[in-house]
Amino acid sequence: MGSLAAGSAATIGTGAFDRISATRNMRVNVVGDANAYLRLGQGASPYASYNGDGLLELDFSHVNGNADAEFFDVFTVQNEGHKDVGIFLDEGSQSYAFQNGSGPAEQPSQAGSNGIYNQLANAGFNQNGWFDDDNSTEDINGPKALPSGYRQSSSNSNNRGFNSNTKDHILAPGEYLQPDWYIFDTGPDAPDDINGELVILAYTEDFVDAGKGP
Repeated sequence: MGSLAAGSAATIGTGAFDRISATRNMRVNVVGDANAYLRLGQGASPYASYNGDGLLELDFSHVNGNADAEFFDVFTVQNEGHKDVGIFLDEGSQSYAFQNGSGPAEQPSQAGSNGIYNQLANAGFNQNGWFDDDNSTEDINGPKALPSGYRQSSSNSNNRGFNSNTKDHILAPGEYLQPDWYIFDTGPDAPDDINGELVILAYTEDFVDAGKGP
């Protein structure tokens, strides 16, 4: 019996099986934007608030016609995870669609035609976008800030998100970013109400190195 038991243990140790099915419990806790791994906060901004589901919403009311407007620290993006993450704001703009103007991104915009940039452009506002007045690097919606997984054919390391040289909008655990928004040349006959979506992408260096899409 002792010899047989030892032999059986050796067989199991070498992985001699055709199939194993093991059931384990899994729990997923979905929380509001204020408490998630990627924390989206309203801070002291008068433009950001949480809706009834705890999700962040942005509201720019009473924008002047025939004017250029800039809004600072519109909301807060904070990394509450355990790895550095890059941040990209996808609002469906031309900056997203083209790699520095040299070719289309290989992954489509998640905001698509409903992106706030496209909704504003349809209403005649072609000059709007996101930036960070605390950082002189590429705009948060600009082509150089776009993750490499969205343009896998690019061989220029400076034309990829998570660039170790420029550190475009990369947040270490606990760090935060407060995006700013501008809209120029609003025109005298602006529509009263325009609605659209903003997709906030947060991605790790592993995501970029693997060339993965969304």
